[in-house]
Formats: sequence, structure tokens, C-alpha cells
Amino acid sequence: MKFFTISMTAAVLAAAAATAAQAAAPRLTDASYLQAERCRGLIGSKALGEIDTTSIDAFIKDQSRGRVSYIVDRGESARADAEREARKAGPDAKAKLIAERDGACSNYKS
Repeated sequence: MKFFTISMTAAVLAAAAATAAQAAAPRLTDASYLQAERCRGLIGSKALGEIDTTSIDAFIKDQSRGRVSYIVDRGESARADAEREARKAGPDAKAKLIAERDGACSNYKS
């Protein structure tokens, strides 16, 4: 009887942990993943005023697992393009990029 109780408790805890893990980070679509990579480029850009990227780096790492390598490569390109765009932007373009970083990308900053 004790073995059964312990086994059932372990099964319930394992199921709860799996459910919590799934709820914590829903799978992004490929388009959303590419947007997150662009945001990573903007958030980490020294030209726009670098912000800590720890949380978005962990999020992107988690989201890249099991994703088609073509999409991961495109994401890395989107990040590099955003960093380059920020570096070469004039004052007006920088203001727009900062607005994007602080608006659309705010979901990824924590």
C-alpha cells in the first residue's frame, strides 16, 4: 500500500512539473521566433543603449531547440541585420528602433 501511495505521488508530481514546463514557454511560430531574434539584436545593440540580454538569450536558446536549422540560421541573420541597422542608423531611425525595442520587443525583456 505504501509503495502504491509513493508511486502515485511521484506520478502526480511528474505530471505537474511537465505541465508547468509547458505553460512556462509556449512554442513560438517561426515568424515569432524570427521577430524574437530581431528583438535580441535591438536589445543588445550598443548603438541604441545596450540592455541586459540574459533573459532573451535564455528564451531564444529554449525556443531554438528542435527548430529547423534553416529558421535558426535566418534568426541569426535577423539578429545581425538588426544590430547592423542600429549601428548605421541616423537620429530619426534610431528613435524608431528604440521605439520598436521598447514596444514590440518589451515581451522579451525582463
